[in-house]
Amino acid sequence: MKMSSRKEPILLIFFLFFFLMTALSWGSEEKSGSLIIKGAKIYTSGPRGVLAEASLLIEGGKIKKIIEGSDLPAGTVVDFSGKCIAPGLVDAHTYISGYYRLLENSRVVTSDLEAFAAYDPASPEVRTALAQGITTVNLSPRNENLVGGITSIFKLRTDSLWLPLLKKEGFLKVSLCKEMEREDRPPTSLMGAEEMLNEWMQKAERNEGRTDIFSENGIVKLAKGELQPLIAASNYEEINTALKWLNDWKKRGVIVGGEEASSFSDELKKNDVAVLLSPLLLSAPERVFQNAASLFRKGVRIAFVSDMPEGEASGLRTSALLLFHQGISQDEALKTITLYPAQILGVADSVGSLEEGKDADFIVFSGEPLDLGAKVVAVYSNGRLVHKQN
Repeated sequence: MKMSSRKEPILLIFFLFFFLMTALSWGSEEKSGSLIIKGAKIYTSGPRGVLAEASLLIEGGKIKKIIEGSDLPAGTVVDFSGKCIAPGLVDAHTYISGYYRLLENSRVVTSDLEAFAAYDPASPEVRTALAQGITTVNLSPRNENLVGGITSIFKLRTDSLWLPLLKKEGFLKVSLCKEMEREDRPPTSLMGAEEMLNEWMQKAERNEGRTDIFSENGIVKLAKGELQPLIAASNYEEINTALKWLNDWKKRGVIVGGEEASSFSDELKKNDVAVLLSPLLLSAPERVFQNAASLFRKGVRIAFVSDMPEGEASGLRTSALLLFHQGISQDEALKTITLYPAQILGVADSVGSLEEGKDADFIVFSGEPLDLGAKVVAVYSNGRLVHKQN
């Protein structure tokens, strides 16, 4: 017992030393002088649009300046002449690295589950996502519970002990889709799910702050307006129920899934309800692509998601490409996996576009961003190289 007690302080000191050195290494690399990404076609996804030949001046992990022309300041130059650059992709709904830990089957409502606790930076899924240019994610509880927990928005990392959170608490995940129905416990139907959700909201309002009586603080925060709901709903009945529930409770929210959301375009736009669309598949019927394009043209705020590992990391680019093939410009289609998801998640002040003052998150492609034949040459997050093509 005495030997064990001696070892514990040593292990603690070693852990703290390792943590400190890791944090210091991150800080030193992100703040060590100027980095210049030279001479590429840049899709900014911002007000400056597409720049035929420009360079990025990066300092302290941020974009200090976007320079057009060849007059460059002093600094470390990385030459990507002839390549294309786009913002790091923002995946607004994923289960990356924590699929089995993002579900608590013992209860129907687990509103205090926090998604970030399930993240594993050592998972191969993280490297797969980075290799496809995904730099920011909204990690979400799964769809099997009526209320699954709280999503977390953060930058992907593989070599850090600390998680760079943009929002520890993003949304409260609510599910009205088929996965939440069970035969062995309620809710057993969509109508039952709506009734149960209303009961929990009423209970939260009655017992606000009484943790001895009501422990589901995630629902309390939803009732108080401190969290918005992220509602999984795909078919007509589910989306109709979601919109009715939002209206009844006078809540703003976001729908994820949304395969038949185009039937509600006018209502979605009127109430500013954004839709995170499930990834489009090349094998899907033409009407699926047309529905996505219809939402976009009618002014509904949309973005595509990967749903990793249920879906593929490459599904973001594929979805944007299929939207492009519906007659949407490449620049606008690209925004459905960069700027628009960042805006929907409320993190567009940091990520989603290449603008001065924002985080230096970007992808270097060998060709046009939505040409699936173009390879990902390099990926940078906060000005640091996090993936390089072998």
